[in-house]
Amino acid sequence: MENVGQYIDIVIKRLWLIALLLVITVGGIYYVASSRPPKYQTTVRLQILGVEPDAVTLFTPIRQVPTAQQLDRIGADFINALRNRDVAWESARQINKELGTHLTADDIINVIWPWIDGEFIYVRIVEADTATLAKRMAEVHIQNALTYYRTERSRSVVVARQFIEQEMKKQAESLARAQDALTKFRLRYNLADVDREVEALQDQIRGLQLERDRAQVKADQAEAGAQTYRSLANSLRRKAAALPEEDTDAIQRLLAQAEDYEARAGVQDAVVASQQAAIRRYDRLITDYENRLAELIGIQNEYEDLVRRVAREEDQYAFLQNKLNEARIKEDQALHSGYIQVVEAAHEPVRVAPRNVGRLVFYGAALALMIGVVLAFLLELLGRLTRRTAPIPTARRERP
Repeated sequence: MENVGQYIDIVIKRLWLIALLLVITVGGIYYVASSRPPKYQTTVRLQILGVEPDAVTLFTPIRQVPTAQQLDRIGADFINALRNRDVAWESARQINKELGTHLTADDIINVIWPWIDGEFIYVRIVEADTATLAKRMAEVHIQNALTYYRTERSRSVVVARQFIEQEMKKQAESLARAQDALTKFRLRYNLADVDREVEALQDQIRGLQLERDRAQVKADQAEAGAQTYRSLANSLRRKAAALPEEDTDAIQRLLAQAEDYEARAGVQDAVVASQQAAIRRYDRLITDYENRLAELIGIQNEYEDLVRRVAREEDQYAFLQNKLNEARIKEDQALHSGYIQVVEAAHEPVRVAPRNVGRLVFYGAALALMIGVVLAFLLELLGRLTRRTAPIPTARRERP
């Protein structure tokens, strides 16, 4: 208790110093805070979107569900982009050019106050000289930070798109070679489609065989008719020869009828001859078509290999084309609306930011009291040390 009383005595002894320091500090803080020009602030709210795979899936699509760790990582990366000096300098240049100000990167970084709340990111411009400047700082810098973040985040998609474009160029050359080989094959054999040509030849051969069979039937019928007419003519001649010579009219009638049958037999002979000539023509055509068919069947395997190669190259090219479209869509989405999106844009503030003079005075007074007490004890300590080290005066020796 004695020591406590000494401490209290020291504080009371130096109370003037503590009070002086308190008055100066509080007065200075109040004056500076009250006379400071008004500042403005605005807030932007952004939402972290569902996490998409950065890479383009070449085979099986991947579905990802965003987790709290992923949301926090995206938010932290975006906050780092907000504090990036290169981004801040770009924002300062744009704002200076637009508003005629003289901002630096530090001027922007120092007034940015971001924080994360679940899937939302809040960015506040804590103080700006004018309401327009506060709004433009929020708009320009957040947009530049989004562009920077999306560009960095989408590098894998860009690399994938460039890789697919290179593969498509190679595949296009391979497809052109396959198509050129198939075209040369068709020109060499003067055909467009071997399978269709084979089917057409088979149909033609079957048609010619059917016509040949019909001609053969007609020839056989005509030959049978000629034999019948000749048989009838011979029978009539035998009857005429058996009649007496004086029966001239009957003999002439029978011979005339026999000649008629003979003429009919000649007509049938002509039909037989024409049908046999047609059969020979059909045989030649069938032979030619069969030879052509055999030639086509011989090259059919080569043709099918070329067709399969072209189809395979076309499928591969179409597959890469689809993946290139996917990569371009992902890249465009990532660069313009991916990962993070502004849900509440900055508004031009209509009221000045609170000065918080009372809080500043309170903190300043508390700090002044602490410093004043510490100075009081230090001065007391220095005073005691000075008294201890002072020389002790000695009495003069009297003369005898």
